[in-house]
Amino acid sequence: MTQFTSIQLFSPVALPLYSLGAAGPLIGACVVNKRSLNNVDFRRYIKNIFNLKQPIFAYVSMIGLAWGVCFFPVLVGATQQQAPIYTALFQLPVMIFFGGGLEEAGWRGYLLPQLQRKFSSFIATCLVAFIWTFWHLPLWLVKGSGQDTIRFGGYMVMVFSFAFLLSFLWNKYGSIALCILLHAGFNSFTNVYPPSYNNLVNSTILLIICCTFFMATNYVLKKNAGEKTMTAPKG
Repeated sequence: MTQFTSIQLFSPVALPLYSLGAAGPLIGACVVNKRSLNNVDFRRYIKNIFNLKQPIFAYVSMIGLAWGVCFFPVLVGATQQQAPIYTALFQLPVMIFFGGGLEEAGWRGYLLPQLQRKFSSFIATCLVAFIWTFWHLPLWLVKGSGQDTIRFGGYMVMVFSFAFLLSFLWNKYGSIALCILLHAGFNSFTNVYPPSYNNLVNSTILLIICCTFFMATNYVLKKNAGEKTMTAPKG
């Protein structure tokens, strides 16, 4: 609609439609879970979306990952900081409700756990990242979305990088709320440090770093889980 008319993305007409699309994974996950889970488990799922009672280190990790991945282009000289860092804090509520944060109730809150039951964490993360990327494909037709000015390939590489970090956070803490905040944090910090989506070399380096981090932490998590199983008292 915005591609062929004079309606702006954040107008009263276009914004509700855009927000509905951003809430699609949340709505889909809620519908499926409502039908497949009993009332107790469904309430537990909903509570997980809003439960901010998490360890301090979980929040430190979330903030560090959001900041670090967005600061990387500045670190390698691909871009420059364009706004004060506190701008990200003001942007955070917007990114939670209108910038994709609530998608995590579907991507990490539902789809990733389902896939990890059938595939390895690595394969499951790649599948989620692939679906997540193409979910955003229509935004290349929307003027003012941000995606309309970047290369699809570069965006996909960046999404895969984000996906590995989000999978780590989910597998470590099992918190939908933390994943929502990390997703919104990514998008908030991009207003401070403009991403270099079109620089495939830098994006690929970042992907390798994120993938390595995921593989290393996933190994540790599995090892610790195995040790706990072995030392658990037998009934």
